[in-house]
Amino acid sequence: MTARSRRTLHLIVTVVACAAFGASQRAARAGEEDDLQREIDTQRVSVADLERLDELKATGDEITQLRSWLDEAWNLRSKHEYDQVREVLERTRKQADLIRAKITASKLRAQATSREASLADVRARIARTKKALVDAAKRKKTLESAPVDKPAGPADKPMAPSTDKKSAAPGAEKAVGP
Repeated sequence: MTARSRRTLHLIVTVVACAAFGASQRAARAGEEDDLQREIDTQRVSVADLERLDELKATGDEITQLRSWLDEAWNLRSKHEYDQVREVLERTRKQADLIRAKITASKLRAQATSREASLADVRARIARTKKALVDAAKRKKTLESAPVDKPAGPADKPMAPSTDKKSAAPGAEKAVGP
């Protein structure tokens, strides 16, 4: 092999290596772009899930902010600014975590409020029952201590000793004198 053919061979190998390296970068970029696009789509689906979870509508502003960040990530992806897309996606993940925490807190707050209301209702019923019990005890005490005013009837009059011997009970003769 001559020196010229070695240089030509070396040049061809170098060109092929550079072409392969350049193609692999484009393939890597295309794969990276697809991955970022897939992640953005996944985040958008999770936003819809977060909206469904937020029954009390406690995180409307945060969800709107999350949607705008996902739109920003999509625009940056289309401009091939992948590092910035990753930063925005990281921000959206943190925002989604914040939204989940706020939704959980709002549900727990609503549950605590309803339990406090039912507790207040039970306490009010207990207070009414105690008051009724005290009132009944007072009425019972006043009824027991008050004199009973009954109309005088024949059964209520005391029997006076009879002077009539016929109507007197046996043994009453001895008690009655001449």
